[in-house]
Amino acid sequence: MKQPAKQYGRASLMDKTLGLDEITAPKVASIIVHAGNIEHHLERAIWILEKIEPKGIRPKTDLKPITNLISMLEKYAETVPEDDVRTFLQTWSKATRSGFIIRHNIAHGVSFKMEKSLVFSRNPRWHGELRKREFGDLWCEPYVLDLIRESFATLLRIIAAIATTDRSLGDIASPLAQSAVREARSILGEFADQFYNPSFEKY
Repeated sequence: MKQPAKQYGRASLMDKTLGLDEITAPKVASIIVHAGNIEHHLERAIWILEKIEPKGIRPKTDLKPITNLISMLEKYAETVPEDDVRTFLQTWSKATRSGFIIRHNIAHGVSFKMEKSLVFSRNPRWHGELRKREFGDLWCEPYVLDLIRESFATLLRIIAAIATTDRSLGDIASPLAQSAVREARSILGEFADQFYNPSFEKY
């Protein structure tokens, strides 16, 4: 049976041309999948924390972009009396903001190969045009992608625990979780920075 899309599209060849090899592609996919799950669980975590019963209503979280959902969590964090838990939620929020800059650079960026590296570039100004949204890019060296996906996994484990378990925030904010989310904030903040120098190896 003929498959015109397969014959014309030649996805494997296109992947190779764009730099999606057997090492890079699974790591990029991991980041994208983690990001989608974080967004899903963040909305439900807000329902839990703010005691919102969504059945039969349109909750205030509906149709809100990820940045707005993060702002809702930050606003809730301000009401938490325990310093360590409040800081934990605030650090998670900062890390997630940076993480989604990276996610957007991947999902909305144009990809190309620079020497041997896959690079994503979002809102480039290659033709001298002006753009309302700021530029962002990501150099997809394997060790960079590993650091990013471990950071995303940390964020997902935390927010999923809030959204799907009966554990208290104090219990979720264990010493290891606090240390991990601080590292995730540092890693994601660095790689989300448009002025990041890929030749500088901090980790």
